[in-house]
Amino acid sequence: MNKVQQLSSFAYRKRHSKMTDHVSIQIDPNFDPLASSIMQKIDRLHIRGEESLNCTIFRVPSHIKECNKTYYEPRMVSIGPLHRGKVHLESMEEQKLRYLHQMLTENPEITMQQYLAMLKKLEEPARRCYFESVNLNSNEFIEMLLLDGCFIIKHVMNWNFNVPDIVCEVSWSVPLIKTDLLMLENQIPFFILQSIYGLHMSRSGNPSSSSTQNNPNIQNNRTKCTIHSLVDLIVKFLVSGEETLLIESSKILHLLHLFYCCYIPSRDQLTPTSRKICFPLEILQVRRIKSYINSLSNRPIFRNLNQRAHMHAPRMIPCATELQEAGITFKKARTASLFDVSFTNGVLHMPYFPLEEVTRPRIMNLIAFEQTSCLEETPLTSYAVFMDCIINTSRDVIILQRKGIIENKLSDEAEAALFFNQLRYCSYLDYETHYLAGLFKDVKKYCDSKWQKYRARLFRDYFSNPWSIISFLGAIILLVLTVVQSIFTVLSFYEIS
Repeated sequence: MNKVQQLSSFAYRKRHSKMTDHVSIQIDPNFDPLASSIMQKIDRLHIRGEESLNCTIFRVPSHIKECNKTYYEPRMVSIGPLHRGKVHLESMEEQKLRYLHQMLTENPEITMQQYLAMLKKLEEPARRCYFESVNLNSNEFIEMLLLDGCFIIKHVMNWNFNVPDIVCEVSWSVPLIKTDLLMLENQIPFFILQSIYGLHMSRSGNPSSSSTQNNPNIQNNRTKCTIHSLVDLIVKFLVSGEETLLIESSKILHLLHLFYCCYIPSRDQLTPTSRKICFPLEILQVRRIKSYINSLSNRPIFRNLNQRAHMHAPRMIPCATELQEAGITFKKARTASLFDVSFTNGVLHMPYFPLEEVTRPRIMNLIAFEQTSCLEETPLTSYAVFMDCIINTSRDVIILQRKGIIENKLSDEAEAALFFNQLRYCSYLDYETHYLAGLFKDVKKYCDSKWQKYRARLFRDYFSNPWSIISFLGAIILLVLTVVQSIFTVLSFYEIS
């Protein structure tokens, strides 16, 4: 069989379904077995359409997980298909059924069939949110969405309204569950949560429901829910405070994205200040100096130098120990924003950063979300690279601890330094355009200045403590007295002569 006959032996047939357009390839049995096997795999593959190119839920690459798997894998509850069925997470599956039973009891007019029918319509959009194919059949996938969605919604409602719940009452379970819900691999689409919550609240408080009338606690809790949106309840649960979201609820992708929107400031706030010392001469003659600089910059030699200077932004800055030796001092920023980093007149202002056990997986997953999302700005990645530069060893951690910038609740400073060094593993950054690029340039320029190094060495060697200052002043006084004595000796010699 020649090549033309081989190609013509394929009969293409296209079948239309409600889920997706799929092309099935019929293969000539006389064709090459290897080609036949490959074509059968393609036929079984869930072909994605153009509308599903923007996936929102990813698996973290294995080489990034090598630093510490506990940052990215749940320890108490599995949400979504990526960790479903793991042995150490099976104990929470019973709690998912209890939460579903509570929701059915609170609103008996909404039946199980109504939940399943609604999720059946959303199955294909939900599948397209995952980067890799979900190896669950339709019934298993819909069951997973229902149980996981009810778990999140009911757990958040019980926590907000102090409903008796054994999971909420165990002190260590709430932070662990909250951490698991904020992992990139442990997500379901947010529109699934909104749909389940909307259907659950669609007939709340209906007087025709006798079971609701007979239970005043259920009626009271559901009345509270009607005046709170799902986003408000989840935000209060995740951040334990009032936060202003800068995104519409319809654009929220999943819980980690919602937490990211609460955590990251607006783009206008990502403007780190970096000012230099302004001398009186420059103030008095600012116009003359500007015109002179402009005339110099137009000359070819200076134009080439300027182009070289602005060619590349520094990829690294010295660590805290080296910055201190270069004369830079550290101060705690006044605001609580994690991104309030500024460099002014040799002073590096940094925000307060409490480092504890739950902080590490949340920061790592927020960075992972930035890396997998097509965002214009990646401020958390910039901050991670900045902190990785600032902290190399435990000595750097101690310097920032003494300034009140870092509160280390881990076992020791070495473990804290290791965490900050691991931030670079998952942080890929455009060093020319990230929001701290200007600060990197100014800090590097300050450290490369010989005058700043000499001044820092002078203060470090002679003004580091009161005894050094007294010794220095004593030496100056002794030198002045010696010079005066020499002058009087010369003068007396000339008078005698």
